[in-house]
Amino acid sequence: MTEQPARTLTVEEHDRAWHAIEGAAGAEDADPGTVLAAVLHALRINPPSAADEQAYILRKRTPATS
Repeated sequence: MTEQPARTLTVEEHDRAWHAIEGAAGAEDADPGTVLAAVLHALRINPPSAADEQAYILRKRTPATS
């Protein structure tokens, strides 16, 4: 599987992400998931669904057959 080239954030996206991290990191219950969720929300990016995450975990556990 070929990895897609990364795209560069716009200045506005970077600013929104920066402020989301600042706000989430200072929260009492902040953890990496909270910070990531805040950044994705600030950038208007939907995270993968629970079903997609589960399928990904199962694929990682299943040995590849050639």
